[in-house]
Amino acid sequence: MEDSQGKLYNLINLEEISGGSNEFISEMIRLFIEQSENTITGFNEALEQENFSIIRNLAHQIKPSIDNIKITSLMPVIREVEHLAEMESQVENLSSKIAEVNTGLKNVIFQLQKELTTRI
Repeated sequence: MEDSQGKLYNLINLEEISGGSNEFISEMIRLFIEQSENTITGFNEALEQENFSIIRNLAHQIKPSIDNIKITSLMPVIREVEHLAEMESQVENLSSKIAEVNTGLKNVIFQLQKELTTRI
């Protein structure tokens, strides 16, 4: 879900804990982008191998980051991915949910990269 400026995320949590430090926020954005790219790659590889344990772990690891930058469109989906992987069932449904998360993360990465250029 986009905000009024078309952003798929909200940095209010980072702004609150940063004490107004653009450097801190920029570093957190860079870390999120890196984690997201690794998660997308990991999801794709694990799904190909039907490795539910890795899928569950990746979903569990990125969930707090998704929550922290308030990607509200992905909050319920990442939890569903984690749950489906834990149950080791509904591979087709899991696959479509992972595709949804991957697309969402790619869109957020694109927006955050633009955000970084405005913070420098």
